[in-house]
Amino acid sequence: MTEQESTFDLRRARRRILLLSIVLFAMVTLVILTLIQLYGFESVREGWDVIAPAVIAIKWGGMAVLIWQWDSFVRWIAQRQRMGDDYRDYLLGMRWRVAIALVILEVLFGQNLLAYLLN
Repeated sequence: MTEQESTFDLRRARRRILLLSIVLFAMVTLVILTLIQLYGFESVREGWDVIAPAVIAIKWGGMAVLIWQWDSFVRWIAQRQRMGDDYRDYLLGMRWRVAIALVILEVLFGQNLLAYLLN
């Protein structure tokens, strides 16, 4: 095993991603709660209804760009995190699984299909 392969720690990377996700979620929640306190729920809801189509387009566009540039993105992350070739190749092979998972999550939660099915 070379020095480059031994420096990548998968557990550390997962913890960092989880921490980043928690911090991002907390920040968005704090902003939304602050807006509700300042302007009221109805105003925030009306504002969201106005920008929702743009947000949906940005989400779908971001997913398309991520899948389109998957190889470049994974190689950049692998180099930055000093991943081994085996793990990098594993991630490169995950492209379409990630794409399907993103679409399923977006359809179920982003488009409220789950809420529609449960009603």
